[in-house]
Formats: sequence, structure tokens, C-alpha cells
Amino acid sequence: MNPKPTVNRTCIALLILSSLSATPVAFAQASPTTTAAAPATSEIVVPSYPDTAQGLEKFVGKMMNLVRAGDTTTLAAYAKSLTLPNPDVWYKVAFGEELGAAYQAATEQARSTVESSAPATLATVIKNKMSRIEAHKFEQSCDVAATGKEYPLLLKRQSLTPLYDVRFWALDTGSIWTYFAYVDGGFRYVGDLPVEKPSLPKKRDTPPDQATTAKPLSRVRIPGNVETADLIHQVTPEYPQKAKSAHIQGTVLLHAIIDKDGHIQDLIVMDGVCWLSEAAVDAVRNWRYKPLMINGKPAEVDTTITVVFNLNR
Repeated sequence: MNPKPTVNRTCIALLILSSLSATPVAFAQASPTTTAAAPATSEIVVPSYPDTAQGLEKFVGKMMNLVRAGDTTTLAAYAKSLTLPNPDVWYKVAFGEELGAAYQAATEQARSTVESSAPATLATVIKNKMSRIEAHKFEQSCDVAATGKEYPLLLKRQSLTPLYDVRFWALDTGSIWTYFAYVDGGFRYVGDLPVEKPSLPKKRDTPPDQATTAKPLSRVRIPGNVETADLIHQVTPEYPQKAKSAHIQGTVLLHAIIDKDGHIQDLIVMDGVCWLSEAAVDAVRNWRYKPLMINGKPAEVDTTITVVFNLNR
């Protein structure tokens, strides 16, 4: 990035750890008791950590220490505590009925295997010598610490249900582990929630004799940006002074629906940090395009619009 940010680590490329395919850590089994009178091993109780970024940092730091020490028994208890209770309730409260159900289904596999994947993820972090832990608690949608992928997701929340991420650093190289929530007195793993709405499992196909007749084409999907030549009114986005002062630059990707008259009908942030995205949306919603004609009739356009903020311009 040019110029290079001074402190703004949000601009550093981050690797989503939930996609790692590291070999799960094998948990050692406790040796069976040899004497009938010997007391049963007491269940390991994970202590309560505060509902703060610092609390999550301590929780994850403890797990990393357990990995280093090879204490698989206690580590297993910590990993098990990441299981989200009543996920159907949490996702619907956070994202609403429809989107919540979609996110719940999309993260089911990752959540169900967190007991083995969490130790494996942390083992990979340690192997890569990323020893510095930095957690973030996102309450408001516009948070300067949110990455370009996180800000659009925060906007999708129906309620301001807090979400956490954890970042691991080795000098200026970082990795990110997403996402966590604080539920019933503990940190729970809620999965790597995608920006785009995940698809629910398909229901059985409609029988051919009940299929509806295809309607005339009224909306056209144009991958990539709409041609600049078709733009007949453009408002230049204002570069936020606070973004300049923080040396933040980058690209904002917007999903747009352009109506039959060429006006912006709907605009959704797909990628971009908050300050730049807000400025891009404020400007682009006032753009106007030449109507797209299909067989002599105007049609809506489903497309993406890219806005670039460059400090050198």
C-alpha cells in the first residue's frame, strides 16, 4: 500500500483461519482407575472470562498455552466450551428469521467440529510464530477496526448483537479467526459468516406439470462493473478527512440494482472498510445510468460498482 499506513493494521491482508485444513489435535484419554475405591476424576471447569476483547484474548491465550504444554485434557474442555448453545435462537436474534436460518445452516459443520478444529487452528498459529493476540469486539456496525469483509457483515445484523474476531500477529504479518459471540457466560464459536447470503438447503423440485411459465426478461445480471460510458450523471465520492488522517485507502465494492430509468434502486456494500464505504454509498446512490434496452424495452440491471479511494490522487 502506498503510502504505507503507520498504525492502521486493518489494511494488512488477513488469512481466514477457519478455512485451514490442519490435522486435528488428538486428545489423550484419561487412564482408567485401577482401584474401585479411587475417587473419580473431577470434571474440568472452564473459568468465566469477562465479555470484553481483553477477556477473549485471555481465553485464547490460555488455550495456546495449553497447546504448548501438551495438556490435551484441559484443552479439550476449553474447546468444548466454544460450542454455541441454542444456535437457532442466537442466529435469528442476530440476523433475523430468514438470514439467521441461512447462517445457522451454513456454519453447522464448522460449529459441530470446533472441539477438534480449535486446537488444530491454534497449533497452526503457534507453528507460524504468531504469538501476539489481538481481539476485537464489534458492537456498532461502523468500527474502524473492522476489515473490508467484516463491515458489510456487521451491517446485516438485525440487532446490534456483538461479534468478536481474534487476530494473531508476527511483526506485520497477521491471521484472523472469525467469529465468536458471548453467550450464557462464555465465548462461543459462531463460524466464519460470509458476506453474501448463504443458500438454504433446496426443497424438492416442483413437478413439471406445476412449473410456472417463464416470465419475460425484466432484469439482466451484468457481472463486473456497468460500462462507464453508460453513466450519464456521476457524483464524485468525497474522501473522508478522518480516513486521510489515518492513511486509509482502498476499494469499495457495491452490489447495485439499477432500475429501468437508470436510477440506483438498491445498493449494498460487499467489501470495504466503514469510512470509505459510507462515502461511496452516499455518492453512488445519486448516480444515473443510460437505461438498458432489451428487445426494445427497458430492463433492470443487477451488477457491481467499484469505487477506488487512493491517497496519491
